[in-house]
Amino acid sequence: MKLKKRVFEPYGLRARFALSLGVSLLLCGLLFFVLYNAADYYLTNYFERTTFMESHIQKQGESLQEYISENGISSKDLQQLKKWEYRQPLILLVLYSDGKCLYSSFYDVPNQEFRSNETVGDEDHIIPVQLTDMKVMAVLYSDFTYQYYVLGTALSAVLALILFVLLFLRSNQKLIRYVCRLNEEVQILEGGNLEYQVSVEGNDEITDLAKSMNRMKESFQQQMETEQNLHQANRKLVTQMSHDLRTPLTGMMLYLEILKSHRYTTEEELQDYLEKIDAKAHHMKQLSDHLFEYSLSDTPKARTEPQQMRDVFANEMNHFIDDLSAHGFAVVSELTWASCYVDVNGEYLRRIFENIASNVVKYSEPAAEIIINTIDTTRSCGFSVMNTCAVSGCQTESNGIGIESIRTMMRQMNGNCTVEQTETAFEITLLFPKL
Repeated sequence: MKLKKRVFEPYGLRARFALSLGVSLLLCGLLFFVLYNAADYYLTNYFERTTFMESHIQKQGESLQEYISENGISSKDLQQLKKWEYRQPLILLVLYSDGKCLYSSFYDVPNQEFRSNETVGDEDHIIPVQLTDMKVMAVLYSDFTYQYYVLGTALSAVLALILFVLLFLRSNQKLIRYVCRLNEEVQILEGGNLEYQVSVEGNDEITDLAKSMNRMKESFQQQMETEQNLHQANRKLVTQMSHDLRTPLTGMMLYLEILKSHRYTTEEELQDYLEKIDAKAHHMKQLSDHLFEYSLSDTPKARTEPQQMRDVFANEMNHFIDDLSAHGFAVVSELTWASCYVDVNGEYLRRIFENIASNVVKYSEPAAEIIINTIDTTRSCGFSVMNTCAVSGCQTESNGIGIESIRTMMRQMNGNCTVEQTETAFEITLLFPKL
């Protein structure tokens, strides 16, 4: 994805940095100018008001005389003075005698004659020096003060630089604290606390970053919740489908047991049991075919079509009663079919009846009657099934998969499932909206 080019904003980081940098440079430049001129003024007055220069010239003269004495320099060996000059901050060294220049630091001496006052400008710089063969006059012009001016300039620059750093950090202190806090808050998010809200301050690029982090956190939370809900829905769906597959399998095993034990009297009963086994086998095949399809989505929409109430419920109700009778239960049914249309999914209805039958078989008192009634109201119609709980009956179901599966399928058909349960009785009521 191509990033949007960010335009210059007067309150953005670039504007803030440019402003703080400009102000800091201006103030530190002003400080350097003031300090530099103050140091220059102080050093100049100090050198002019004291005998510092005269004493320094005198010390250099003594150093020159000592060097000449140690090396035995005569008027013929004056070039050896170059070594001494290298160690001194000299501008000019001139040796003369009787009006003749014997040695000079800056130009060759052709032994020409000239007056001493043409060479000497200030008598404070004239020092008598004794060579091994004669006595001469030395003129010393030394730039010994430059190191103090350089030191003053360096100190002024260092103080100005320190001021620049302090001003720049002070002007961005709030931003630095904010960035440090964002770093700590990001570490909190990395620790897994996605409920933590990142601080949002100011109106710049860092603020936009904090807002983006909050939006990213919320988006990640929503994605995690969506994935968790999908996982739970798929797990719930697979569990319900597995339960629904087990229900017709139990009925098949019952009918196969009847056939194996030859508990039938006529060929018609045998054929009826075989047809029921065949129907339940086809139902299991249909459930297994749809299991993969259902697992790909959260809650698949039921495919329905309007039908008369009798056409919808009569056939499935007969199979339901036959299943209960095959398990040895006495069924009392009062069925009155209303002349209305309902929108019901046949596969869901079959699974609902099988789940109810499975619960009755597992938790009902065998000697008690199963009471089935049809219901007809102004806006809905349906039926209810009531059974008497066994001593260890209705309260022993650990997960309620069957009832939850019935509620899920009823919601898919816009119907309603209600359960009334006591210590001795259990009643489930299913209502479908009339069309």
